Amino acid sequence: MKNKNILLLLAGIFSFGVAIFQLVIVLVPDWSAYFGAGEALVSNPLLLLAAGIGMTIVFAICGFYGLSGAGVIRRLPLLRLGIFVIGAVYIYRGLPVVFQLLEKLKVLPPGPSVNLPGQIVFVASFIIGLFYWAGFVIGWKQLGLKAAPARPEVRTTNG
Repeated sequence: MKNKNILLLLAGIFSFGVAIFQLVIVLVPDWSAYFGAGEALVSNPLLLLAAGIGMTIVFAICGFYGLSGAGVIRRLPLLRLGIFVIGAVYIYRGLPVVFQLLEKLKVLPPGPSVNLPGQIVFVASFIIGLFYWAGFVIGWKQLGLKAAPARPEVRTTNG
């Protein structure tokens, strides 16, 4: 891809940041509890580690799809679908921000309060999801292009 999709590049970089953050908080159970991990998960270090590593891998894959859509790395399979779904999951995870905003504007009745770490996670998720979806819309044509076939190796013979 000649033109780099800056929104997908940012989305990919942020996904790698989330992956690193996920790995860091899983190594400190108190931090995991602070950011919303349940007591059953926090009290079982092996389960917490397994879940955290699994989520780290998922976020890293999201990062690779963002970089692929941005044209920084090779095209990954099902690129359009992957970017759309990744954006949808991030936005779904960040939807409580929209409801909280509507509560502040008195459009919705007050709901349960959310602690500051939860709000930060919701806002970050929503923004990253918007980057994926905006990059998806802007790069629609480029995301649909097939990868160029590998060129055959040219061999020369001496003699």
